Amino acid sequence: MVPDPKPRGVPQRYEPIAWPSGQRIHLPPRTAPLLVDVVTLMEQRKTRREFTRELSLEALGEFLWLACRSRSSRASPYGPNQESRPHPSAGALHPIHVLVARDREGLYRYDHSEHALMEIPGSKPNAGHAITAARASLELGQGWVLALVAEPGKTGSKYENPETLVWRDAGVVLGYMSVVAEALGLPFCPLGITGSSEVTSGLPGATKFHGAGLAVLGGC
Repeated sequence: MVPDPKPRGVPQRYEPIAWPSGQRIHLPPRTAPLLVDVVTLMEQRKTRREFTRELSLEALGEFLWLACRSRSSRASPYGPNQESRPHPSAGALHPIHVLVARDREGLYRYDHSEHALMEIPGSKPNAGHAITAARASLELGQGWVLALVAEPGKTGSKYENPETLVWRDAGVVLGYMSVVAEALGLPFCPLGITGSSEVTSGLPGATKFHGAGLAVLGGC
């Protein structure tokens, strides 16, 4: 039986991974109002697996802005900053990183605070493995692979037995992504694989990570 998480009596400070620097691609935010009827949106939302159109950086930027960006951040006694994002997270610690593979040339990390894609140097094999894993599940077409990578030490700094909280955080991120994709008219499909070995092997600080899910996003 998996033990329930509970707040620690004393914070266990954790030093978050320092990602290597690489090429930065700034993404446009979503500034225009998005007029949707929530009832209709939830009724029509479904997994869409046809990725026949190219995803533009503008559409990707709007998607990530609405689903994942950091709206504010504050110092905490745990080591990682606590953040406000569109989706909730245990302890406001947000252990889920979003990595993007457009092709086999390498992975980019979504910087939630800067709203930018940050190149991960040396990640070409990881991108190739992630794309191969996605193609084993569906026809990828022109879809981009999104990899959710968990850094459980962030959640563990505040909670004992943090494992289930981290997995729930990953599910929340995928759920918000699916709703935002539907609102923007973008095809989106979560995959039933974690992508752990495909994505994290050999990354800087890989021992601090585990894969928490793959998904595919397309253009409209």
